Amino acid sequence: MIFSDDPVSFAEASSRILGSSWAAVDTEADSLHHYAEKLSLLQVSIEGEDFVIDPLSSIPLADFLKKLSEKDLIFHAADSDVRLLKKATPFSPKKIFDTMIAAQLLGYEKIGLQSLAERHCGVKLSKTEQKADWSERPLEDKLIRYAANDTHYLKVISDAMREELRALGRLDWHRQQCEKLLETLEALEPEEDDRATAWQIKGARNLKGKGLTFLKALWQWRDTLARERDKPPFKVLNSEYLAQMAEWAAANPGVDVGEWKQAPRNVRNEHRTALNALLVRAMNLPQAVLELPTRKTPKVRWTEKETKLLGDLKTARDKHAAELKILASLIATNSVLETLAAQKPKDMQALKATGAMLPWQIEVVGEDFLKVLQTL
Repeated sequence: MIFSDDPVSFAEASSRILGSSWAAVDTEADSLHHYAEKLSLLQVSIEGEDFVIDPLSSIPLADFLKKLSEKDLIFHAADSDVRLLKKATPFSPKKIFDTMIAAQLLGYEKIGLQSLAERHCGVKLSKTEQKADWSERPLEDKLIRYAANDTHYLKVISDAMREELRALGRLDWHRQQCEKLLETLEALEPEEDDRATAWQIKGARNLKGKGLTFLKALWQWRDTLARERDKPPFKVLNSEYLAQMAEWAAANPGVDVGEWKQAPRNVRNEHRTALNALLVRAMNLPQAVLELPTRKTPKVRWTEKETKLLGDLKTARDKHAAELKILASLIATNSVLETLAAQKPKDMQALKATGAMLPWQIEVVGEDFLKVLQTL
């Protein structure tokens, strides 16, 4: 295993990695420990070599990642890794093999990397460092070794799963699923940090009047404190407590927050004085108003017949899923079924034209879906 945290070692590592036709890739972030998530480690394995690269050091990652994206890449749960890499630098992989998607299509009950490594490699990977702060430097040797194991076994795992998929005639299904994932990730808009509506957390819609104003003030207080302390907001105070506190404060104006029976320890102690002062100030703030998101598609009002149609589509989907021993959502999510029930394609050409299903999904269940749709 090679740890690279300087330009010289990185030049050697990148030369070896880019000389390979394939690479297994994983990442580590620090979202459990800091306010703003950042790429903290990049792990890459090729034949016979494992590399752990430190993106927080003075190494030029952008050009390397651009060239790496041209390789055949192996991931486990590529969605989160690709999103993180795209945040750090332009990264658009062209071809991937995702072992988690493979496990889903093979109907595995356990699809985590640890389970796959034990199943295909006979090793038990440690889980003890999952919540480590990967941005801490220097990194302990045990953390570097732990990180390297996340890619060390991926080639063996992917080769074994590729053969299982081929034996079941599902290798092309996997290719389509991986391509669809990459298309989705490529089309993603850059994330916007919308301060205007970010306070509208779960539970906000249950509040009214001053309760909403208190919630907005509490959220802003927590966000400011989390940013100052460089902590994830949930480590200052869980969101569920914000909504509950806002509701309680609206029903008990001017009462010491320490009297709130459900108050967690840090509200009763560390934050008590600040929160009491905040709630007093919030009494005079302008009334907060929920800004509901605009629906991308108009809300559909289902008739009794259409509701039955949707149920029949689910029955057809679930029947095939049980026969294939895979999750029903792999064949068609509920939102896909709603799209079909709303558009009501009458033939195979129209079904394909909806763009709601991949070719393998249409091959599996398309005819049965059309039989259901033609009953309306």
